[in-house]
Amino acid sequence: MLVYAFGALPIGFVLYQAAIYLNQAWGMSQADIGKVLWIPPVGWELGYFFWGWLADRGCSATPDPLRALRRLMAATTLLSLPLALTPWTHRFGLVLFELFLAMFVAGGFIILAMAYATQTYSGAHSGLIAGLGAGAWSGGVALLMPCFGRLFDLHRADAAFVFAALSPVLGYGLWLWASHPGYHFLKPADRLPL
Repeated sequence: MLVYAFGALPIGFVLYQAAIYLNQAWGMSQADIGKVLWIPPVGWELGYFFWGWLADRGCSATPDPLRALRRLMAATTLLSLPLALTPWTHRFGLVLFELFLAMFVAGGFIILAMAYATQTYSGAHSGLIAGLGAGAWSGGVALLMPCFGRLFDLHRADAAFVFAALSPVLGYGLWLWASHPGYHFLKPADRLPL
C-alpha cells in the first residue's frame, strides 16, 4: 500500500495539476492544452505494459522473485526524480516528456506493488490486495491534492513538482522500513490471516 500510494501519486499530480501548470508557466490556452495533455497518460498506459512485462521476466529469471521486484522498485524510485526538474525545463517538448516519464514510472509502481503483493501474500486474496492498493492511492491523492493546489495558488510550482517527485522516494523508503524482517507489520502469507 505504501509503494502503490506514494509511488503512483505522480499520476494524480499530473492528471490534476498539469493543465494548471501549462497555463500558469507556459501561458497555454485550454484549447492548446487539450491538444497535448493526452501525451502523459499514454506514458501511464505504456508503463503498465512495460513494467508488467519486466516484472514477469525478472520474476521468472530468478529463484528469488521478491529480490528482483525490490530492485525494479528501486529503479522506478530513481526514475521518478526527473519530474522535480519540470519547472526549470525551458523546452516544451522536454516538459511533456518529463510528464510522460512521470506517469510511465508511476504505472510501474502500481504493477510492481501488485506483483510484489501477489508474490508475498496469498493469491486467493488478490482482489483485496488490489483494492487496498487502489484505495491507499485514492486516499493519498485526496489528502495531498489540496496541498498541491495551494502551492499552485501561491505560484510555487517548483515546490509542488519537487514534492510530487519525492513522494515515490518517501513511499519506497517507508515500504523498506515496514517490510524489514525485524518489523512485524508486513508478514508473509503463511503468517498473515487474510
